[in-house]
Amino acid sequence: MYNKHMKAMGVFLIVLFIVTVPSFAEDQPSAYDIITKMKADCNLQEDQVTHITPIIEKYAIVWHDFQRSIDDGTINQSAIDAQGQQIKAAEAQELSPYLKPYQITQWNYIQGQMAPKKDKDSRNADTDEYSNLPRNSGGP
Repeated sequence: MYNKHMKAMGVFLIVLFIVTVPSFAEDQPSAYDIITKMKADCNLQEDQVTHITPIIEKYAIVWHDFQRSIDDGTINQSAIDAQGQQIKAAEAQELSPYLKPYQITQWNYIQGQMAPKKDKDSRNADTDEYSNLPRNSGGP
């Protein structure tokens, strides 16, 4: 009985270590953070968590690498949106067999909150080349 518990604890610690290894990008959530958020916000069952964990871990790395290529300028700026949409679509396709429609909708929302930024100057969508001009607040 003791060996079973020790073996289970060892497996748990290995999984915990793999999942909680900190992300290199400060603003990129870890796979563990994503799974925790999905578990709560999407009301996932344990079997769903088991199925999606390797997918989330895989795409956490993909998204991290994508963000790094944006940050260091190695990706063509005109390709960022298209490549991001391709990654998102591939991830959604892999997750969809394990999520219910309302969970997919919630996942899309969560993913939108974590979307990589094109560059550090475009964080404010209202910014343009004439950003020093007064903003029109919708009134005359």
